Amino acid sequence: MRSVIKGSKVKWIDIKNPTKKDIDYLKKEFNFHPLVLEELIIPSYRSKVESYPSYLFMIFYYPVYNKERRETRAKELDIIITKDAVITNHSYSILPLQKIFNRCKDYPRAKKRYMGQDSGHLLYHILNIIWKSCLTKLVRIDQRLDGIEKEMFAEKEKEMVLEISLVKTDIINFWRIIEPQKRILESLSEEGTRFFGETLFHYFSDISGTFEQILNALQTYKETVLALEDTNQSLLSTKINEIIKVLTVFSAIFLPLTLIASIWGMNIPMPLTKSVSGFWIISGVMIILVGFMIIFFHKKKWL
Repeated sequence: MRSVIKGSKVKWIDIKNPTKKDIDYLKKEFNFHPLVLEELIIPSYRSKVESYPSYLFMIFYYPVYNKERRETRAKELDIIITKDAVITNHSYSILPLQKIFNRCKDYPRAKKRYMGQDSGHLLYHILNIIWKSCLTKLVRIDQRLDGIEKEMFAEKEKEMVLEISLVKTDIINFWRIIEPQKRILESLSEEGTRFFGETLFHYFSDISGTFEQILNALQTYKETVLALEDTNQSLLSTKINEIIKVLTVFSAIFLPLTLIASIWGMNIPMPLTKSVSGFWIISGVMIILVGFMIIFFHKKKWL
């Protein structure tokens, strides 16, 4: 599906789920290289920036969180920039992109703000909004980490094992999507400045600054989730050790009682077995022995 917005100085063409008809339109209107047009249909597996005499071609990946699977996956965004047009191409809905496109389409003031200058400024606004939305996504990870910490110290260590694993996977996937694009933004600063002029250098540098904030936050979250995992494992091990200690103490208490009961339970003549008071004597000895062992373990602080 192809949608077009025409501004005073730049035209924005947004294509979702490109078809052969869309590709033929781009070929007729802009005469892009066949390899570029082919990559608009076939999914790519790496981000890049390529410079041509009359346009730039870029492939970015945007992290999208799946609430049902509780995981982050990459969605591809292709961008072609000429001197007076920006073409965005994607197979899936990218909410920040859709948001700015709809604002330009529905609100004249937004259209003037984002499309009132050349295509380089429109590209800056698109990328700036996309990367800032990634910062917003990181708030979700931060909240999940805070929740894990609270639950962990609320004696829910066992339940947090799975939650920590899910958050760790989410952070790793986010990092794998974002980190390789650092080189692409550096290339964009060089190629974009060469293509649009020095006036856009600081705009592209601003995008790189936002990107660095994302990387720094992800690095912090990686270290935090590893620390929480170690802490949770220590708490869980401590709780297990306490349970084992208590069970061991009870085993130590009842072991001599079991031995006494086994000896006097043998079907052979034994002292006190024929005495009426024998049962009470043996029971008393066992009670005294239990009391003595409990006092001993308590003094040793094993109970």
